[in-house]
Amino acid sequence: MKSLNINSKRLNQTLFELGSIGSTSQGMQRLAFTQYDIEARDMTISLMHRAGLNTRIDTAGNIIARKEGTSPDLAAIALGSHIDTVPNGGKYDGALGVMGAIEVSQILEDTQTKLRHPLEIVVFTNEEGTRFKRWLFGSRAMAGLLEPDDETAADEEGIPMSSRLGDVGGNMLQISKAPRGRSEIAAYFELHIEQGPELHQSGIPIGVVTGITGRWVYGVEIIGVANHAGTTPMHGRRDALVSASQLVLAVQSLASELEICRVGTVGNIQSYTNAANVIPGRISLGVEFRDVDMRCLADADQEFHKIAKQIEQTEGVNITITRFENTESVQINQSMQNLVEQATDLTGLNYKHLPSGAGHDAQAIANITDAAMVFVPSVNGISHAPEEYSTPEDCANGTQVLLNLLMLADEKI
Repeated sequence: MKSLNINSKRLNQTLFELGSIGSTSQGMQRLAFTQYDIEARDMTISLMHRAGLNTRIDTAGNIIARKEGTSPDLAAIALGSHIDTVPNGGKYDGALGVMGAIEVSQILEDTQTKLRHPLEIVVFTNEEGTRFKRWLFGSRAMAGLLEPDDETAADEEGIPMSSRLGDVGGNMLQISKAPRGRSEIAAYFELHIEQGPELHQSGIPIGVVTGITGRWVYGVEIIGVANHAGTTPMHGRRDALVSASQLVLAVQSLASELEICRVGTVGNIQSYTNAANVIPGRISLGVEFRDVDMRCLADADQEFHKIAKQIEQTEGVNITITRFENTESVQINQSMQNLVEQATDLTGLNYKHLPSGAGHDAQAIANITDAAMVFVPSVNGISHAPEEYSTPEDCANGTQVLLNLLMLADEKI
């Protein structure tokens, strides 16, 4: 295998430039379909062209860049991630995977290195799913996993996602043309920050991902009786917020004390009276459970519903639980993990096996081809926040592993 080395200075400069688009004092605001997102996409396409790639945009709005190989009958090896952020987010989530992939292509271009397989770099649309609550949109579209609700999704103001998709070159009316298969993509590799503390705390520079978490997300509505806070006795109240508080603690307990699933979170709560002098009569919660083992999610789901029934009986409220997202976990097959191990060995770096607690585009693409992920440390385990940071050295290490991984896969797949 030809020995190639990435340009660390150039890589980190492109990361810096991308990170300036949508940067504010409160963190990154490069949400999908915003003007910041469009500017970042334009910058990314320009870098792709410089790296010897031809680009197109599919009907899901995904940017697909391609460099042909020497064997036209072979399927492409794809690298990729996303460049959209959450509100008040960080500069490395997704961005490292895209800028790292472009650096890999730039090295191939600089050294006039030809692969047997075509190389594709994909920037997936709307990975975070913040505004329209439809995450992994672009990668799920490519994997043929979209549901009817994806195509009719709208934001809180009623603006349909289909109208914004056109702003980035997609077309919801032709979304059925987005799916691809193994005949087109031989393998998919994604470089990403860990977004957790394990690598940083252990001092190990590379993570070999063993699996990607499953995620079940719920909308919960608790209906009690609103009444005067001063004249209604404590006994016999049907306080929706008290019941909601019990559910919040139950979610915490299911994951921590009982360890039924890996993590559980209540990330959203809304009181519809929201006044100190009114007993809350209606509360809504946003709840999620995550685990790499889908059986654990099923157990958590069963116990969550059981506890809700108990609260209904003791507090005199009505609780409706609607599961509106059911993302399956993915196990990274051993042959793909072995390739990442070999690619890391070539750099002389240590590595650690670990599951991903966050969802990624690789999770969807793994439904149509073999996929692998390479993690680098997140300082203090912080992500989805302005303090999100990975050192220039770690970013370069991960990108070098990605380059080695591509070269190995080109020989062996």
